[in-house]
Amino acid sequence: MQSRTPMQDQINNRIEDLMNEHSTTDWDEIFQNATTLSLVLIFMTLGLNW
Repeated sequence: MQSRTPMQDQINNRIEDLMNEHSTTDWDEIFQNATTLSLVLIFMTLGLNW
């Protein structure tokens, strides 16, 4: 069983890793979000016109 200090260090390291992941720009994620938004808009427009 681990003591509290190493577990807290692991949690803090994981939080820092997650914060650093969001600071980088990933073009695949941007294109995926743009594609999803455009598909939602297309289907909403088709639904309203139908």
